Amino acid sequence: MKFIEKFLNGHIYPVLIILIGFLIWSYKYYIPSDALLTVSFYSLFLLSIPFFLIVFFFENTIYTIPIVLVMLFSLGAPNMGLDTFDVALIGFLSIFLVVLGMIIHLIKFKVKIKLKTVGLSLVLAAISFFIPIFYNTFALVGLMLALLGTLYLLIYLFYANTIKGNQIHYLMRVFALLGLMLSFQIVGIWFVGLKSYTGTNIIADFINIFPGDELGLPGWGNMNDLTIHLVLFSSVVIYYLHKYPKHIFPWLFLGWVGFWIYVSNARGSMVTISIFALGAILYAIFKRNKRQLINLAISVVLAVILLIILEPLVKQVIDSFFNTIDFNDPNAMLTGRITLWIEHESSAFNELLRNPIFGTGWYNDRFILAPSENRITIYHSTIFQVLATGGIIGILILIYHFFSVYKLFRLHIKYKAVSALLFTYLLSQFHGLMDNTQYMLHFSIVTYIAFAVIENIPLPSTLNSEVNI
Repeated sequence: MKFIEKFLNGHIYPVLIILIGFLIWSYKYYIPSDALLTVSFYSLFLLSIPFFLIVFFFENTIYTIPIVLVMLFSLGAPNMGLDTFDVALIGFLSIFLVVLGMIIHLIKFKVKIKLKTVGLSLVLAAISFFIPIFYNTFALVGLMLALLGTLYLLIYLFYANTIKGNQIHYLMRVFALLGLMLSFQIVGIWFVGLKSYTGTNIIADFINIFPGDELGLPGWGNMNDLTIHLVLFSSVVIYYLHKYPKHIFPWLFLGWVGFWIYVSNARGSMVTISIFALGAILYAIFKRNKRQLINLAISVVLAVILLIILEPLVKQVIDSFFNTIDFNDPNAMLTGRITLWIEHESSAFNELLRNPIFGTGWYNDRFILAPSENRITIYHSTIFQVLATGGIIGILILIYHFFSVYKLFRLHIKYKAVSALLFTYLLSQFHGLMDNTQYMLHFSIVTYIAFAVIENIPLPSTLNSEVNI
């Protein structure tokens, strides 16, 4: 068992899990569409088996985090939605096995559950998710969506009470690998478009090579969802700049991730990754580490050379970004968000007026910008999403939740990994003012697991040496 735990705590294990996840994601390119969802969900079920075995045999649950997070980003099927809910029931086998493993672990190791810093806010959120069910027409999908709050609470409390010791370095390692996995998903999407490319100038047509159909989507979410998480995972850049100041890898990682965010044309993430890059540069300058400044200078020279070589692509990225800015038509500039927020009869504001106290819940009309799409309306804004689905009470709970998160970060802010994660978390929430972040499945599970890891970091006051981790 000691040998297995050493393997789980090493570098090969998370890399292996990442590769398996990427393989599952790539199914959509070579498995027939009528079998894709079934094969994908069964593959995820097989991935949940090692999760069950780890929580059964090992007291420290940190080793399951690569599995849980990879499972989030491994569904590449582009046609998932309300109409495929029956097929997705196979996926609930994975959730059942994961939850069963958690319950058995809690019983076997006699874990005493404590709410910790963020727990109470998630209890309130979980309750608020359920309340609209009692005055809305019952639907199975609605029940599943309402259970998301309970799922978030369970995941947070489980990890906050079962992770042993300071595991922030392990989390950062997983985040770095996930960042690479998501960036290579963009690469894979672009490469599929390249196979059918008939032009003669790849650099000038680089952005247009991305497929315009459903093959141009990650599957588990859209391109905006992917790039939001790329920015969130970029916290590893500042962490590794501090942890390994002699290495140039953090700058290369930032350049690689930034490149694919820019060419993906995800405008919000283009802004946030630019802010993050500026923050990382300022950190390196004020840190005044000679070797790190040399690495920064080398990276800047490489970037300038690439900008010159890729000049047509740079121009295309800049034109594509600024051509979407039109203050004379803000709704078009925001791709219909004002319709989602205010103007439509089922807009977030009108849903709030119908149910001002507890909102209308998560199960609502089909996407009001395109009702033919088989998905519910998501309002592309944390504030408007919570106003519509949770009402005034939901907003108050959200404010309390953010206050709890603030307390958690404040307690551990002297750790470089925590301050770096706070930076990208704030950038993601800033992006969330006009996109999908808070309470969304992927973002929530990632951040609540991160919060659980932070909960178990020793407080700086308990350490005898300077906090530098």
